[in-house]
Amino acid sequence: MVTRFGTVRPFLKLLVTVVDFGAAPEGVAVLKALESLPDLMGRKKVGPAEIDTGLLTGSWRRLVLSAPHLEPGTVDWKAYAFCVLEHLHRMMRSKQVFAKNSSKWGDLRAKLLDGDAWEQAKPTVLASLNLPAEAGEHLAARAALLDGTYREAAARVPANSQIVFDDDGRLHFAALEPEPEPASLRQLREAVEAMLPRVDLPEALLEVFSWTGADQAFTSVTGGEARLKDLHVTIAALLVAHSCNVGYTPVIGAADALKYWRLSHVDQTYLRLSTYRAANATLIDYQAAIPLAQAWGGGMVASVDGMRFVVPVPSVYARPNPKYFGRRGGATWLNMINDQAAGLGGKVVAGTPRDSLYVLDVLYDRDGGKRPEMIVTDTASYLRPPAPVALLRR
Repeated sequence: MVTRFGTVRPFLKLLVTVVDFGAAPEGVAVLKALESLPDLMGRKKVGPAEIDTGLLTGSWRRLVLSAPHLEPGTVDWKAYAFCVLEHLHRMMRSKQVFAKNSSKWGDLRAKLLDGDAWEQAKPTVLASLNLPAEAGEHLAARAALLDGTYREAAARVPANSQIVFDDDGRLHFAALEPEPEPASLRQLREAVEAMLPRVDLPEALLEVFSWTGADQAFTSVTGGEARLKDLHVTIAALLVAHSCNVGYTPVIGAADALKYWRLSHVDQTYLRLSTYRAANATLIDYQAAIPLAQAWGGGMVASVDGMRFVVPVPSVYARPNPKYFGRRGGATWLNMINDQAAGLGGKVVAGTPRDSLYVLDVLYDRDGGKRPEMIVTDTASYLRPPAPVALLRR
């Protein structure tokens, strides 16, 4: 990496002079080190007293202070520059260092309400989040819960052969080998597969409609109460056409309910966001009443995660993200599923920002069901949730 210093040298001075950086207390040392880099560039000899040795963690200490080519009493300022840039990247991701005029990389504290504006909004915010007016008792309860959880986990560590601590105190987990499948499990799988009938997807939708009445949620945009004959058949065909992205042609049939003109009319008149959400709310309520779903959970725990898709056509949600889409644009479908295996809602967001920023949007704008008290997200999330919602990291 040090040999590639020429790739960062042209913009290193501009980075300090053009971008107006600020820092929280945890990022002050990194920002000072960044601002000192232009004074070190191009010099033949730089001493240890001119750099912040506290930033030299891991292998950076060896590369900066004791590389073989260094003269006594000097440091490798090129390696030090990369060390500072690495710390800068980590601090900017955690918002400990921020760009003051940036919307994405700016100071999150600057967006908090203060003064009279906060006093006016405070009762509404606290009531919506079920928080007490005084934070002391609430924080004490959370601290006690966290302490008890840590102690419980620590008590099981000595007896766990899968956990090892190295000489530096780092925690390592051994790879878990899969347990062999018992014969009873294989027999059960074969029995279940034999019991499942082979049916077409539209037939499955029609059967679900007969159980739940979800097709009644698709009402006309004109507000009329009269319903077309066999409307549920047309709706099932359209749901298959849209969900499988196959268009009208594969679902067109000889019956009047499956004619092209009928499909087009119902698609434009009955299928829209509000009717989709109403139908989903019906399915959520029906799922919650099933005894098996009640055995799975009470609907108070939900998982929120995003699925990223390349969008090959121009779209307001298509945004670049080289990590996931290469040189193309894409979008993220953020979905919330509770512990009763019911999809409570979703949201399409652009593919560039982190989907965890929209967790609360999905939580408070769900289609139906109870509001979960605990949300499970993946490790890419960095949102600090309001109580009583607790975000767990998988």
